[in-house]
Order: sequence, then structure tokens, then C-alpha cells
Amino acid sequence: MLRIPMNQAQMMVLNIVQEQDSEQDLAELRQLLIDFNHRKMQNHLEKTVANKKYTAQDFEKILKGHARKTH
Repeated sequence: MLRIPMNQAQMMVLNIVQEQDSEQDLAELRQLLIDFNHRKMQNHLEKTVANKKYTAQDFEKILKGHARKTH
């Protein structure tokens, strides 16, 4: 079995989860992690859009399928 060591963030989350007793606490922690991940992804998306200088028209083309590549 391949074992991949946990990074510092994973260890911190594991330690926090081990200390939670109630389902409500776990649900709140889950939502915090979801919100954190959403913010990270949104920031990455915004940086990518800015770096590539995408416009509203570019997104319209993508949504309409004009930018699709065929294989």
C-alpha cells in the first residue's frame, strides 16, 4: 500500500476533528472547510481570468460551444 505523508494542514484538520464531539460541531467545521475551499477556488478563477484577459464575450463563446476543441 502506498503511504503518502500528511501535510501540516491535513494534520491540523485531523486534530481539530478528533476533538469535536457533536454532530453540529462537525457540520459547522464541514461548512467552514467548504467555504474556505470556495474562496480559494474563486480567487484562483479571478486571477486566471485577469491573467488571460478573458471578457464577457469570451465566456459567451465558451457557453455557446464556439470555443470547443475537437479531438
